[in-house]
Amino acid sequence: SSHDWFTLEWNERRLAILDRDVDAIIRTHVRDRKVAAWLEDTAQALAEIGEYDRAIDWAQQATDFDLGHQSATAAHYWCELLADHRPDELLEARLTVFRRWPTSGNAGALHQAAGSRWPDHQSEVLERLAASPRDAVIFAMNTLRDVQFAWNLANVLDLTDGRLWSDLLKKYEKIDGLATLPVHRRLVEGELAITGAQHYRNAARRLAKMRKLAAGTDEEAEVDRLIVELRAENRRRPRLQEEFTRARLP
Repeated sequence: SSHDWFTLEWNERRLAILDRDVDAIIRTHVRDRKVAAWLEDTAQALAEIGEYDRAIDWAQQATDFDLGHQSATAAHYWCELLADHRPDELLEARLTVFRRWPTSGNAGALHQAAGSRWPDHQSEVLERLAASPRDAVIFAMNTLRDVQFAWNLANVLDLTDGRLWSDLLKKYEKIDGLATLPVHRRLVEGELAITGAQHYRNAARRLAKMRKLAAGTDEEAEVDRLIVELRAENRRRPRLQEEFTRARLP
């Protein structure tokens, strides 16, 4: 049965490792080389017996296999091996991985590996991340910890991720609360475009936050006017009215 074959093959792979037989490990783990995960399995098995140079080679082959998620996962393992056994090669590997998969996570790993050499790579990283506003903003906000820069990127790159905008607003409100009001308004309108108590509740809470930010400024009356208009536009949504009242909105 298929279960029996799986058990026999698994046993064969484990015995190859216990025997510390490099050729047997490669033969039993790499199989027909059709998927990147099997190449990574080979790397892990070789690392288990201390054959780190061979493990690094197979992990790199798994990384280079294609652009799929298995290769992306193998890339992390490849870099882990390099960090532990060939640290001088880590930066170049991190750069290679980022160029293949230009995500905020890979950019963060490259930033850490670069250390004092980060300025040499900053322009390229930011240019590549610009193709994905979400990744660019996450990198600026969480890795560079530059909230102003993240705010500028979010606006210039037309970030559309509402959840990320919400996270960014919490940080940027401490810098310029009034500047966040237009974004808060867009998020409120997005919530009210969908019917449901939770969306009404989220909108009410955000409007209450807007009132707090605008209190004592020229924007205070404008925020209250917006709330009145929203109540009028949604007068046939009793649950919305209830949530607005519960949030002590006018």
